[in-house]
This record gives sequence, C-alpha cells and structure tokens, in this order.
Amino acid sequence: MKKYDFIIAGGGMAGLSLAYYLTLSPLRDRSMLIIDKEVKNQNDRTWCFWERGEGPFESIIFRKWKTVDFYGTTLSGPLDIGAYQYKMLRGIDFYGHIKAHLAHFPNIEFRQGTINRLKDTADGGFLIVDDEPVMAGYVFDSTYSLNLKNPDNHNLLQHFKGWVITTEKPCFDVNHPRIMDFRVAQEGDCRFLYVLPFDEKTALVEYTIFNDHLLEPAQYEDSLRTYIATYLDAGNYTISETEFGVIPMSDESAPENPAEHIVRIGTSGGYTKPSTGYTFQRTQGYLRELVNLLVATGKPERRKSWFTKPFKGWLDSVLLNVLQNNRHPADDIFTHLYQRNPPEDILRFLDEDTSFWEDIRIMNSVPLSPFIAGAIDVFRKKIF
Repeated sequence: MKKYDFIIAGGGMAGLSLAYYLTLSPLRDRSMLIIDKEVKNQNDRTWCFWERGEGPFESIIFRKWKTVDFYGTTLSGPLDIGAYQYKMLRGIDFYGHIKAHLAHFPNIEFRQGTINRLKDTADGGFLIVDDEPVMAGYVFDSTYSLNLKNPDNHNLLQHFKGWVITTEKPCFDVNHPRIMDFRVAQEGDCRFLYVLPFDEKTALVEYTIFNDHLLEPAQYEDSLRTYIATYLDAGNYTISETEFGVIPMSDESAPENPAEHIVRIGTSGGYTKPSTGYTFQRTQGYLRELVNLLVATGKPERRKSWFTKPFKGWLDSVLLNVLQNNRHPADDIFTHLYQRNPPEDILRFLDEDTSFWEDIRIMNSVPLSPFIAGAIDVFRKKIF
C-alpha cells in the first residue's frame, strides 16, 4: 500500500487550489496524490468575485469590471464599487492553468477514480480508491457532503442555470455586468439574473434562486427565455454553453478537522458563506492560511476567533432565517442594503472585513421588524 505525505480527495476548485498553494510553499517537494472522479476538461462552472488589486489568478481572469449594474425594487442602475473590481473566472481556464503548473512537480500524482472509503487511523488517513488502498499523513477532503436535514439549522440552496448566448443584435454593454437583476417573478423566493458580457453580442446569462428545492429543468430554461425576450434586445440568439450548479446555503456546523489526519476543505469544510453561497475567494484565503499554518506548526488547523467568527455566523443565520421563512421580500432586502450603504461597504461586509460597529450599521439599514423576528428565532434555536 502506497503512502503519501498528502492526499487531496477531490480535484475541483478547492483541491487544485490547495495543491497550488502547497507548491508555492516550503512543502512543495512533499509527495501528493490528487483524486477526482472527473477529468476536469470542460467549462463546467464560472466563478465571479470581487477583489482589490491583483490576485493569484490574475493572468487567467476572463473579464473584469469596475462598475456593476443592480436592479431592485426602488434602486436600478450602476453601482460604484470603489477600489474593488468584479472578476469572472471560467472553470476550464482555472483547471488548465493549475494543472499546467502542477505538471512541473514530479512528486504530484493525479488519479481518476471513485473514493469508496475514507477513515482516520493511528498511522494516517486511509482511503480506498476504486479497489486500491492508499494512505497519507494528511488527507484534505472536499468530497464530504453536508447533511442539510437538521431542522434546527437553516438549510437553503443556491441553484442556478446559465447560458452563454450569442445574439443577432449588439445588446450587451461590455463595461456593465448585471450582478443582481430582480426583475423576474420572485415566487416567494429570492430570484435574480446575472448578465456577464464577453462582448457586445456574447454574454453569460444566468438564472439564480435561493430556496430549499430545485426546479424542473424546463422551469430554469423558461425563465431564461422570458428574461432574454423581456430585458435584452437580442433578436435571435444561439446557445453555445450551458452550466448548472447547486451550492448549499446552510449554517450547519462543518468542522474542518473531524479527525487527526483528515481536514475538510471547500464547501465540505464550511468555507461557503452561508447567507450568500460565495465560495471562491473565501476558499482561497482559508487555504493560504491553512498552508501557512502547516508550514509553521506542522498541523493544518486554522485558528478561530472567539468572537468575530461566531458573530458573523450569527448574522448569516439571521439572514437565512428571514429568507427561509419569507419574513420580507428578498429583492427589497438587497435593495435596502445597496441603496442605504456605499456598495464598497457591502462588499467588505460580505467578505467579513467589516468591524462590529460597521456590521451593526449595515444591518440597521434593512427592514428591522423581520430581522428582529429572525434574530429572536435564531437565538431560540441556538440556545434552547
């Protein structure tokens, strides 16, 4: 049975990012095995995020913008996001870039296969991949699925379907992506469109929903067609790519270190922000921190704040409670946030870079009655 220093279970965004940061550290020569059941040779997803300055993947950013458009209940038009840029990264570009980088390291192996068993032992993390056992000093697991069934937690889903379309008419403003367009039937949920232009005739148009159940495939497609016909002067259009995804929005506890030799990363480790589903930038920051601690201490255990992290998590739970119980229309909540605060502050708030008093000020800008009811309900669930 072969033993490695590190095994990365899951070769998606989190797993490949971890391998990338390990190769930039003094641990670059350690033996690594990356396992995934897919080859990752298709553009299966798109990540969008905001960032100040240049990040580690700047060379493969597909598009970036300094201004974004928002369409809510009483606010419509461009938002100045200050020092931030809104960036778009295509999955196929990310996979190709990371794999080309990792190919320079003969100590890194890739294996396509299914993980049938994963457990902790006294000698390390133990896996069976198809029918072959392997071990490692540490197993970094991004394949673990959250439960999402505990009624004491808030368990929503962010699910989306997007089309890359090429239109007959030049109908896209290449300098203005639409990041939240609520001009669609809400159906008691939080529903909005993204429009991310590639050029005047090509864009990713994506329909996104926050609720607790998936739709039938035709329902996503009908909503996309209706939006394009109503809000884009497109003429005829062709669909060149389709993407579909589901991201958990849950305040379920997701321990990163469930065992001595197993570390959960990505959504499996609770890296997804519960109230928004944002994952990419949080994953990058958490993994850099994880690698730095592994270099410094020999143990990949991120330090947790005794106050800030629980307080931010409580705010996430309150927003999830408001959305899950339909205490106030979601389109109006997000409109209040962007209308009553500098957009740059909202982005910092969503990145959890704001102070306690800034958090209080921002939360004071939303309709108070439904959030007070949500806060009381969360307090009751957490305490009792």
